[in-house]
Amino acid sequence: MTPKRYTASTITDDALDALYDNANRGWRRGDEWKQRALAAEAALARLTAWCDQLDATARRVTRDPAAEHPVAANVRHQMAKHEENTSK
Repeated sequence: MTPKRYTASTITDDALDALYDNANRGWRRGDEWKQRALAAEAALARLTAWCDQLDATARRVTRDPAAEHPVAANVRHQMAKHEENTSK
C-alpha cells in the first residue's frame, strides 16, 4: 500500500514533524559514516607510515637502498585494492 501523500496545504504538523525527524536521522547517519570513513583513512595513514619506518630500518640494517621489510611488503599487499568477486 502506498503511503499517503501530502501537499503543502494538506500536510499536518505531526506529519511534517515526522518528515523532519526522518531527514535529521538521515543526516546524522551520514555524519556517522563520514566520521567512520575519516577514522579509517587516518588508521591507514598510520599503518602506511609504520610500513615506511620498517622499510627504513630494513634499508639501514641491510645497507641495501632498495630493501623492503617483508612485513611491510605483506601489509601493503593486503591493503592493495583487489577486484571484487561479482557474478556478472
